[in-house]
Amino acid sequence: MTQMEKIRSKTAGRILEEVSSVKRKNAVLIPLVETGGELCILFEVRQTGIRQGGEICFPGGRIEENETAEEAAVRETSEELLIPRGKIEVIAPMHTMAGPGGAKISSCLGILHDYEGTFSKEEVERVFCVPLSWFASHEPRTSDAAMVVKTPEDFPYELLPGGADYPWHRIPRRFYFYESEGGVIWGITAQLLYHCLKVILGDNAEMTHSDREDRGIRS
Repeated sequence: MTQMEKIRSKTAGRILEEVSSVKRKNAVLIPLVETGGELCILFEVRQTGIRQGGEICFPGGRIEENETAEEAAVRETSEELLIPRGKIEVIAPMHTMAGPGGAKISSCLGILHDYEGTFSKEEVERVFCVPLSWFASHEPRTSDAAMVVKTPEDFPYELLPGGADYPWHRIPRRFYFYESEGGVIWGITAQLLYHCLKVILGDNAEMTHSDREDRGIRS
């Protein structure tokens, strides 16, 4: 067998493989609840003693081995809100994107049936709901920034063309801020929320300039 034939044999049937230094994958549920006859989105405020304490987020967490994103979102929601999995109805998968640390985060939309405001005090400080009607009439505040490469002191710049003046790419990122009565919703939570709202509240109109910029599209 020739070397080329060996290569063909080793790569036959191969599917695209993602290579990343960050192996963690997370999933969240964007939970809908009915309160006072109005459909709302439920948010958690993380306990101050845990990582990113005080931040507003959706219920969710790490996707375990042999677990789908949907299964992880339901499991984590059940654990964090202290409700049976049978009362969590997943409507549809929504979006997958990379978080600031590089971890992949998947979201799905769901309904919490007969939810009575329970939550695990070990992970959650409080929960609050925001009506869909509020989001329909309140666009988020946005701000554009860029993620940059930060190198250690012993980085081998001598191996790069231009040395320490190497022109690293700046990775653009748009931040969204929803100033709700329950607190400021921002970060990856606001980003997932924004795109979810475009699906469930938006129409099929042509993509706006704001959307084009957010997706990195240039006219």
